[in-house]
Amino acid sequence: MEIRQDEILSLELPYRERLTLRRTIYRGGDGPRVAVVSGIHGDELEGLYVAHRVARWLEAHPTALRGQVELLPAVNPLGLDTLERGLPTHDVDLNRNFPGHADGLLPQRLTDAVMTALAGAALVVDIHASNIYLREIPQIRINQCFAPDLVPLARPMNMDVIWLHEAATVLEATLAHSLNQRGVSCLVAELGVGMRVTPAYGEQMLRGLLATWQGLGVIALDAPLAPCDHRPLVATDANVRYLNASTSGLFVPTVEHWTAVRKDAPLGHIVSPFGGAVLAEVTAPADGVLFTLREYPLVYEGSLMARIVATGDPAGKEAAP
Repeated sequence: MEIRQDEILSLELPYRERLTLRRTIYRGGDGPRVAVVSGIHGDELEGLYVAHRVARWLEAHPTALRGQVELLPAVNPLGLDTLERGLPTHDVDLNRNFPGHADGLLPQRLTDAVMTALAGAALVVDIHASNIYLREIPQIRINQCFAPDLVPLARPMNMDVIWLHEAATVLEATLAHSLNQRGVSCLVAELGVGMRVTPAYGEQMLRGLLATWQGLGVIALDAPLAPCDHRPLVATDANVRYLNASTSGLFVPTVEHWTAVRKDAPLGHIVSPFGGAVLAEVTAPADGVLFTLREYPLVYEGSLMARIVATGDPAGKEAAP
């Protein structure tokens, strides 16, 4: 197996330092080429850990690779260095600047370099974490426009949820939308919480990536893969219920994340830090599974506290799209 690193973009910064986008390439044969992307948002570290786990597995199984795996773990290095979601120098969300332009401003030049580097890949997985306020169960999010092609690729990914969402203008400038429009299949993975690493989620995603790549011919059929034991619920905009705070205070959940709940079952309460009052009780709006839960307890009226996939079955049977 050949391992090499290259630079897909290198730019001089004002103080003569250089901004460099690095890629690690593992090549084992003439099979399909796939890629893992992370770090578009500088406060999301879960994908960096997944990239590490992929690299470690490949380096431990050099004869298993039949194609090529590329890792781009730090697409927004300035944001990662400063723990900022966006691109610090321009105060913009890099994932709203695709497909970019080679002669544009810095955000457009960065995104253009990423698009160019990923052209022709059989599958790209763009890994995100949530922000610091919410914890997400491992999930794949797919624009309904691309569902027929992407859902079959998402099913073996060992995720807990596949969320098929409606098209939105603001998402047309994301990496995933831009790649899918150009015929490069791209899945968006969301897991964990901002500024943290959740090793269990990283291991879960590693298993799914390897299984998916094995199905594509990137990994040998006889490679020793750990089993995938997560069967995804399918969520749509029609069966996802949002729980927003009815008042300001401290949200204290009384249930665990990824729990099957009944309609009107207690999920927690909002309390006052200035006295002993319980300001509001929070209950489930439907039968379903709690796949998003607030991590940061301070809430204002309207703050998102949780999301539920309404299944009508608290045992968590798959909901059809």
